[in-house]
Amino acid sequence: MNDQTTTSRWGARSIAALLIFILAAALTPLALVGHWGHRTVVDSQRYIETVGPLVSTPEVQEALTNAVTDAVIAKVDTTSQVEGLLGNLFPDSPFTGQLAAPIAAGINSAIGDLVARFVASDQFQVLWIELNTRAQAGLVRVLEGGDDGTIRLVGDNVVLDISSLLGQVQTFLVDQGITVAGNITVPDTDRQIVLMNAPALAQAQFIYSLTSPILKWFPLIIMAMFALAIWLSRRRARMVVATGIALLVSGLLLWLGLSTSETVFVDQLKDTVFAPASEVFWSTLFVYLVEGLKALIVLSVAIIIGGWLGGRTSSATTLRGHLVTGLGELSARMPAGIAGIGASLRGAAQPLRWAIYALGLLILLLTDVLSPASILWTVALVAGLLTVLQLLVGAPSGGADNATPAEGVTASA
Repeated sequence: MNDQTTTSRWGARSIAALLIFILAAALTPLALVGHWGHRTVVDSQRYIETVGPLVSTPEVQEALTNAVTDAVIAKVDTTSQVEGLLGNLFPDSPFTGQLAAPIAAGINSAIGDLVARFVASDQFQVLWIELNTRAQAGLVRVLEGGDDGTIRLVGDNVVLDISSLLGQVQTFLVDQGITVAGNITVPDTDRQIVLMNAPALAQAQFIYSLTSPILKWFPLIIMAMFALAIWLSRRRARMVVATGIALLVSGLLLWLGLSTSETVFVDQLKDTVFAPASEVFWSTLFVYLVEGLKALIVLSVAIIIGGWLGGRTSSATTLRGHLVTGLGELSARMPAGIAGIGASLRGAAQPLRWAIYALGLLILLLTDVLSPASILWTVALVAGLLTVLQLLVGAPSGGADNATPAEGVTASA
């Protein structure tokens, strides 16, 4: 008898449901990160919408100003030039060395002020958008194996070429009277910012080549896999709860991973001129992923509650009974005309419930940026439509855990 029970519980259908569920749960973090990468890095419009506003933040402006100013001053070497000028004007003067340092400091301060004004200007914002547009296109070409853009492979490193940015700064300084800036020759090594090394690039290219055809649809594929696992499962309510838990764990682990990575990223830049902008840059670049993780956590909690409500636990059965009884009483008080409509819909109640679920899923898929608010509004809409349908068709009967989620959970919700 026990062997027969085990066989009935673990037939081919149940094993298939479990394997599909495990695969979907394992792929969920990759799907989330891959979809974010597709929308934020590969999608040029979304990338510019993400990084474009960074140039207007005080932290990024300060970091860019300091970096450019330090590079210009290091190449101009104002102290040596002032000493040479004073030496020509006042040969053999004992005060030449004493005057050179404060005069050079004043010139350096003036250069810094001019660079800060340029970085805060509309002209620089246009340059920032152009630079990032070329950088995004170059990054995609590198991921595809190309090497002919603003971002390219140099030796063992992937670098960003900022020649155009330095050229614009030099031109601006010359126009403002710092003519010596026009004579600066910046070595190629100083015109490049290292983004990653070759081994990391090889991994990124492999992942991109493997997942790029389906990145856009990856979350939908994962949803379909979870839905198939629920449909194949003999205990659908339990599988719904398991799905919610899997999504919740994936969201929390990714959030923890992001927090840890941000700490490492900020610590690496804490002693550089980019330290003030590190946190702002990180939070801006990953803003859509963080919002998506928050939405996923809210959705997973709703799924867990829905699965629990359709289960066999005494608390769920009691609450479901109260809901069904209350809705049944309200349904019995409806006018005859509305009751007639409900009677005509009763035979199609189950397909209508699945249609409402599909509507909720479609709304989530068409939402540009998922957020906790969009999840809550969608859940409220689905619950409201299911409640109206239940009022029309009357309370269902039958076992709880043997019903589908639509039959046992949302029909009574």
